[in-house]
Amino acid sequence: MISKSVLYALMVPAAALALSTAVRAQSDPQPKAPPAEHKTAPRPHKVWTNEDVGTLRTPADEHIEAQDRQKEQAALAARQPAAANPSPSAEEADRAKLPARFSNPKSAEEAEEIVAWESRDIASQEEFLVTLKKELDEAPADDKEQLSKLVQGHTQVLADTRKELKTVQQQKK
Repeated sequence: MISKSVLYALMVPAAALALSTAVRAQSDPQPKAPPAEHKTAPRPHKVWTNEDVGTLRTPADEHIEAQDRQKEQAALAARQPAAANPSPSAEEADRAKLPARFSNPKSAEEAEEIVAWESRDIASQEEFLVTLKKELDEAPADDKEQLSKLVQGHTQVLADTRKELKTVQQQKK
């Protein structure tokens, strides 16, 4: 009996709540006030200037510019006269270019290895120079100056390598 009365006590308020919700859902809502018409001014058309274009740069563009700056700095450094930098005597400079093992072979066998290595080096340098000279002949006019400098530099390296070879051959004797 107590359980029936508790059950009725819970059902009556639940039914009242459900009924009031249904009535509220069916009734017309109060008319809402129309929203105030707020028109914004149209956005002005963007006019791009040269200053704005700088903001559109990609990391790739910045990388290319950095490489160009490095090339310009290298060209400026190459144009500076060698007399501006004090240099050691010619013999000390030759020895500084050679690794320690090339400057003083310890035995005749080691000297032979060095001579063989230098000979292979000279052959590969000559081959590279032939390729560079062909490129220089076929290059457009704006690239010829750079290629001719490259040929001159590699010719000097080849001459230095030949000098090293003669030095080692003399030491071998």
